[in-house]
Amino acid sequence: MPDERGSVEFSTPNYNSDPAVDQLEHAARNWRHRHSSTESNVSGARIHPSLVSRGMRHRSSAGSQYRPPSISETVSEDPVGLAGIDLASAQEGGYSSETSSRIRIARGNIDTQHVLRNFAPVAAEFNDKEEERKARMAKHKLLTPRLKSELERLRSGHKQSWLGSLLPWPSAPPAATDFDDLKRLAKIHFPCRSDVKVFITDYKESSAHMQECRLSEITKYMTTKPADVQVRWIHAPLGVGPLHSTIEELFIHQGEWGRPFENIGRYGWPYAKIEVLNFIDRKRFQDMRDVYRFLCTNTKLTEELNEECWSGFEPSWKTSGKGVLDDLRWRTTHLGLANDWDSLPDYWTVSNSDIPWQIAEGLHAPDYGPLDGLYPTLWQSDKQALHKHRFFGSAQMVRDLFRCFHRGDGFLLTQSPMRGVNFLDKNFKRHLEEPGDAIFDNDVASAIAFVRKQFEDSGTQKWHRASVEWLLVHLLTEIGMTPHGDRQGYNAPTLEGAYQAILQQFRRRRDEHFNSKNREEPAELIKDMITCKDELRRMTLMSKKREKVLENLGKDISNLETEDIKNGIAPEHPDEISAAEKTQFALRRTQKETEAYESLFKDVCRSLTEVYDLRSIQQRQSGIITDGQNHALVLVTLVQLVFVPFATLCTYWGMNVSDIRATRMDQQGFWRICASAVLAIALCSAVAVILRLVLQARHSLGKEETAEREGVLTGPVNLRLDGGGVV
Repeated sequence: MPDERGSVEFSTPNYNSDPAVDQLEHAARNWRHRHSSTESNVSGARIHPSLVSRGMRHRSSAGSQYRPPSISETVSEDPVGLAGIDLASAQEGGYSSETSSRIRIARGNIDTQHVLRNFAPVAAEFNDKEEERKARMAKHKLLTPRLKSELERLRSGHKQSWLGSLLPWPSAPPAATDFDDLKRLAKIHFPCRSDVKVFITDYKESSAHMQECRLSEITKYMTTKPADVQVRWIHAPLGVGPLHSTIEELFIHQGEWGRPFENIGRYGWPYAKIEVLNFIDRKRFQDMRDVYRFLCTNTKLTEELNEECWSGFEPSWKTSGKGVLDDLRWRTTHLGLANDWDSLPDYWTVSNSDIPWQIAEGLHAPDYGPLDGLYPTLWQSDKQALHKHRFFGSAQMVRDLFRCFHRGDGFLLTQSPMRGVNFLDKNFKRHLEEPGDAIFDNDVASAIAFVRKQFEDSGTQKWHRASVEWLLVHLLTEIGMTPHGDRQGYNAPTLEGAYQAILQQFRRRRDEHFNSKNREEPAELIKDMITCKDELRRMTLMSKKREKVLENLGKDISNLETEDIKNGIAPEHPDEISAAEKTQFALRRTQKETEAYESLFKDVCRSLTEVYDLRSIQQRQSGIITDGQNHALVLVTLVQLVFVPFATLCTYWGMNVSDIRATRMDQQGFWRICASAVLAIALCSAVAVILRLVLQARHSLGKEETAEREGVLTGPVNLRLDGGGVV
């Protein structure tokens, strides 16, 4: 029907007088009534007021008139129309499934950029119920008490072997373990490559369909997609390594090349990547490293795992064209991982890239190759300054590389070993307890799960351009901004706030303990502050790297938009948020984070300087007291220097051993006893010194053997050619 303010037609679909839709329509009419006199004119064209701040021209067929907002626009700009509707009551209170679907569309499609302005419906949607959490965890494998005890037995056996290397006698062998338990322990932490879950999301015009498959079946989903699917997103949770490169190679050559991202990609390889911070449980993180360290040298176990690792992949004679195993065999020989052309990499060579890097390990976002993956350099998890904050005490902050590969026929492949928590909220500790694969079903904790489910009921209708490039930018901006608590309304401490609280704790410790008699406390305080300083320095560096990535991404988007304008290609949904706006928002947010980390870094440097100054003052005061004590000792020494020789002579010449009753000992007997005692003491001292030197030499040799056996690195990272892990 014609609108009262112009000739633009505005019609509302008939939903058979559904109560929820009536409420939404009533909110839309109220919005139009409140804003009927508000119009803006930019360059001679009337712009919808809500779009002026976003810099987006609201197009309409009338040209000079603006179109009143639809129901979905009303909800996205003003949540009042939807805040009073409870989704559960909409589903259980007689509302139609179509109405409930529209409510979910309005809530689920809110980007991080606008989530705080529309937090009431988002909070209602993000209720993480205990039943849902238990259902998620029931789907995945967990460590049983028996496997936990098995892992503890491995740890105790390793400690006994280390202590045994310090003793001159052989130690008792460790207790025998169940071979099947060892295999299950390895598979839980490092699944066989054929059994790794791959997550596939098909985006249609008005909906999205999510499914899972095994990594051995991934090639089936790379080639073709249904006709009504506009974009297919395939996420494989793999770290950088030979298998990562194989999947990447097969995917890229299955279809036409995508539009290049020259600035964000590496030279000659125009594909996007970004390094992401996330949190995993500290105990689970240490378990992963211990399982790899203890089991990678078990030859019998490795042989059986090698047989099962590739059993699910189809042989070359069954695949049409080059298969995963064919490319992997060639790549294994090409990378020097095996001398035989028909060999495949062993189980541990392709599994160790699942272990994320700690903050202090390796370079930050370099141009990785297949031999430069996220291999651990330290087997013991770092003690981070963030652990001193109560909220983050059980979490380990780690880094993972997130890489994107796109094709021109609407396919997007992403690969990253990231299985941690991205969003911070009050249930943070519960999210940490979930196993790795379960996090991909939890859109409250994982950014990947959030993007997968975000357009479940709307499809590409909420995309500015229904293209794979828009989805790629959306992924990079949403994931690249994490970790944060925006989507949960800041019901958890931020990283910046946590570090600020830690610095305040350091100041309290300085004021309380620096004047105390405990001389160990200032040393521990300085160690903790140096650790915090190193963390903040690396956090600042990573934030600057992400800032540079987003700047280059903005340049690539500008080039693509210029090309589209030149070719006359208009966006399918011009009212939605464009890729340029998403990138600009993420860039501004990252710049703010960089400023905050730089400020915190300067603050901890100043505090550390103050501690050094106070320590110096304390040492000077102690030096003054020591000087007085030394002066007194000098006087005592001078007195002793005069009187001790006279006392010794008097004592010696005053002895009369011949008068000792009931003995025939003379002066010669006295010297025999004294000489024997002195020789015995000297001999025992010599034996003790020699034994200590032997134990020190054996300890140094044991440390070298342990480093070689366990892969503790002191130099460049390389892969072992015999399949034993890292040397």
